[in-house]
Amino acid sequence: MKADTVSTLSGHEIMRTANARNQARMAQTLQEFSTGRHADIGRTLGSGMASVLDMRHIMGDLTALTSTNGIVSARLDDAQSALDGVRKLATDFIDTAISVRQSGAEPSLLAADAKSRIGSMFDMLSVTSNGTYVFSGTNSAVAPLDNYMADPPGPARTAVIDAFTTEFGFPPDDPQVSTITPAQLEAYLDGPFAALFEDPAWGTTFSSATDGVMRDRISHSEEVDSSATVNDSGIRKLFYAMTLAIDGGAENMSADTRAVLTTRLVETGNAAVYDIVRQQSEVGMAQERLTQANERISIETDALKRRVSGAEEVDPYVVAERLGLLMSRIEASYSVTSRLQQLSLMNYL
Repeated sequence: MKADTVSTLSGHEIMRTANARNQARMAQTLQEFSTGRHADIGRTLGSGMASVLDMRHIMGDLTALTSTNGIVSARLDDAQSALDGVRKLATDFIDTAISVRQSGAEPSLLAADAKSRIGSMFDMLSVTSNGTYVFSGTNSAVAPLDNYMADPPGPARTAVIDAFTTEFGFPPDDPQVSTITPAQLEAYLDGPFAALFEDPAWGTTFSSATDGVMRDRISHSEEVDSSATVNDSGIRKLFYAMTLAIDGGAENMSADTRAVLTTRLVETGNAAVYDIVRQQSEVGMAQERLTQANERISIETDALKRRVSGAEEVDPYVVAERLGLLMSRIEASYSVTSRLQQLSLMNYL
C-alpha cells in the first residue's frame, strides 16, 4: 500500500470534501425548511417546470384582472349610487310639480325647487372614480355637464333663454309671458325647446360626454360597460323638465298656459324616472356580471395555487428528517476530523 493513500493530508482532503458537500446540502435543506419550497425548483421539476411557469403566468393575469376589476367595481358602484340619487331627486321634483298644478300654489316655488335640485343633480352626475368622470362616457377626463346654475350663465342656460326669447320675442322673466297661449307653449315645447335636448344641440350646450361608455375586460373572455353617460335619455328628459321649470316663464303665465307647462313637467319627469330606472338596471347587470367573473377568477386562482403548490412545495416532515440526518453527519464529520488532526503517518504503519 502506498503511503500517499493513507497519509494524513489525504484523510483531511476526503473529510473536507465531504464536509463541504454536507454543508451545501444543509444550506439547501435549511432554505427549503424556511420557505417550504424546493431550493432548486427547475432541477427538481425538470420538464414539469414549463407547466408551472404557464400556471404562474395565468395566475399573474388573474391577479391583474382582480386589480382592474376592483377599479371597475368602484366605478359601477359610484354610477349606481348617483343614479339612485338622481332618481329620488326626480321623484321629489315631480311631487312638487303635481302639488303646484293641483293646488295652484305660487309658481315661484316650482322654479326655486328646480334650481335647488338641478344643482344637486349636477353634483351627483359630476362624480369621479379613481380620477375619472363616471358619467362622461369615454371622454372620462372631462366633466360631463355644463353647470346650468353657473353665474354668469354658461352655454346651456344661455341656449334655453335664447330659444324662449327667439320663439316669443321676449325673455322668460318678461311680464309679456302672460300673453302666451296654451297652443303656443305646446308648439314651443315640442319644437325649439325639445330640440335643445336632442343631438346635436345637447352635445354643444349641455353635455361634453360621449354616447359610448367605457368598457373593461373582466375575465379572459368577457367585457362589460364600466361607466355611464349623461347622454342617456332619462337624464336628458330630467334636464328638459327642470330647465322648463326654471326658465320656462311659469311665474308670469296665465293659469291655463301654466297648466300646460306643469302637465308637461310631470309627464316628462315620469318618463325620465322610467328611463333612469332602466339605466340603473343596465349598471346593475354589469355589476352582477362583474361579481360572477370575480367568483370564477377566485375559484380558478385557488385551483392554480393548489397545483403550483403541489409541484413546488416540499413535505415539511421529510425536510425536517433530512435536516436532522445532515446535522448528524456534519457532527460526525467534525468529530472524525478532530481525531484525524491528532494522528500522524506513523499511526498507519
